[in-house]
Amino acid sequence: MTAADLGPTPRPAPTPRPAPRLAGIDTRLYLVTDTGQCRSAGRAVAETVEAAVAGGVGIVQVRDKDIDDADFHTLAREVIAAVDRATAGTDRHVPVVLNDRVAVAQRLLAAGTPVHIHVGQTDTPVEQVRALIGPEPLLGLSAATAAEFAAARESGVVDLVGIGPVYDTTTKADAPGGIGPERLGELTAAAGLPAVAIGGISTANAGELRGRGLIGICVVSAICRAADPAAAAAELLTGYTGDRASEGGGQ
Repeated sequence: MTAADLGPTPRPAPTPRPAPRLAGIDTRLYLVTDTGQCRSAGRAVAETVEAAVAGGVGIVQVRDKDIDDADFHTLAREVIAAVDRATAGTDRHVPVVLNDRVAVAQRLLAAGTPVHIHVGQTDTPVEQVRALIGPEPLLGLSAATAAEFAAARESGVVDLVGIGPVYDTTTKADAPGGIGPERLGELTAAAGLPAVAIGGISTANAGELRGRGLIGICVVSAICRAADPAAAAAELLTGYTGDRASEGGGQ
């Protein structure tokens, strides 16, 4: 798929209202885990996450399509523990998001462990997810068209949308071609919800996404495959914001 295949530029939606549910979260750098990539770099997912959060990652999404719910539950708990270690002694709040595993989220929530959910267009419908996980967890949705944005807004249950791929990526075998920074800016303006970008983002191109209306960028291989995940996270923040020490929440 190319940018042209996505159709004409959507008519911009109203500027997103402030998102109090995201208050206190540094949304600028969002890590999506890839177990295979972490393994190829010689690390466990939890080890990668701990270093990345120490380096500045503000949201972590646990994603692994190749394991069952029992193993995913174990992985999620390992990631939660890693985030807790990385943020110990600080006032940082780094949410852990589960990719699609609603049943695992329900189990963790029932045990008093706060987790959140992100789903795609072909996963469990967002209204159903919200009914299953309750009102407190954040709920993210992948979206890339005017119709998908409108449905997300009208559902009243989506907290943020993920838009991409911005650049060509090999992380997902079925990913379409990258839409590019300009098209990303148009889609972000049309979304009407807080938006993060994903797909092929690296230290080399993160700066191109500054000023596109995003609340942050999502990365996978730029951190999971990095020799030093903490340093990679810091470099990505610098590249995206122009100032690693600046306060996040929107660009």
